[in-house]
Amino acid sequence: MISKTGLSKAKADVIYGVVILATAAAMLAHTYSDIYDTGPLFGDVSTVFVPRILLITICLLSAGLIARGALNHDDQTLEAMNWARISATFAAACATTAGVWYFGYFLAMPLGIFLTGLAIGYRNWIVLAVASVFGTMTVWITLGYLARVSLPEGQVF
Repeated sequence: MISKTGLSKAKADVIYGVVILATAAAMLAHTYSDIYDTGPLFGDVSTVFVPRILLITICLLSAGLIARGALNHDDQTLEAMNWARISATFAAACATTAGVWYFGYFLAMPLGIFLTGLAIGYRNWIVLAVASVFGTMTVWITLGYLARVSLPEGQVF
């Protein structure tokens, strides 16, 4: 039996939208700090160009989520959250981030993708392993090889 919370879907849209918008806006503002190389990398494109585009897109989408929640007067309630799964997903994301910093992209990303897949509830280990390797290689080919962006090599090795 699925338990219900007192939070409506419309109210949840507004709350989540505000949290996402505030986070993305703070990160967008941070891209304007002096610690980033904002000199031209390829002509008129700097190292913060793509993150800014992504963060602006996230801000716009979260504003749309807030508007949808504010305009929607649906009284449907949400299913209760699985806090163990949410915590495991957050822990996998944090471990992946730390792993990339300490061990480098090639060692940490396949493991991080695999652990995140397990944390969100996907149980087919073979598909997860293949997706982890192919996902890592796709990003490396796209960014590391074609765009010539240096990926983290890690502190340990």
